[in-house]
Amino acid sequence: MKWTSRILILAVFLAAMGGCQKGQKAEDSKERKSGTSAKAASSGAKSGSKSTKSTGTTAKAGSAGESGSARLVRPGTLTMADNGRSVDVKRGEVIMVRLDSNHSVGSSWALTEPVGGTLKQEGSSSYARNTTRAGKVISGGTETWRFRAVGLGRETVKLQYGRKWESIPERTFRFTAIVR
Repeated sequence: MKWTSRILILAVFLAAMGGCQKGQKAEDSKERKSGTSAKAASSGAKSGSKSTKSTGTTAKAGSAGESGSARLVRPGTLTMADNGRSVDVKRGEVIMVRLDSNHSVGSSWALTEPVGGTLKQEGSSSYARNTTRAGKVISGGTETWRFRAVGLGRETVKLQYGRKWESIPERTFRFTAIVR
């Protein structure tokens, strides 16, 4: 009798753990699809502001009508982590976009449509190869784009990554500039 009750307790415990993990797996898959974690979103909302070390930008806690991906950030360097974000800038400020790229395989970033009267692209994009500390070139690099706020209003910049001869891009990146 002792063994059967222990086995029953163990079976109930394992079933409960399986149910908890099932819920956790569903939450994890939602996080992967959205690109955010619930812990990061709640910690950013609790503190009121969240610094992003890799980009040097500061995300402000969103208002009730904003989604997590549409948070306003101050101008600086945007990376893939800022995909879909809005940038609050003043006229004359520069927004830099730095994205991973690999020109050695024929892939690069391209604007899907030209920027209008609110933003102006400064020069063409620049590409820097990844190197070791000894200066040896390794695969891949980063592509940097610069946009200056020249007019008042709102404008969305859309970039796509892939090979020029392929019709479907490998990745896309967009941000919206709100110039005040």
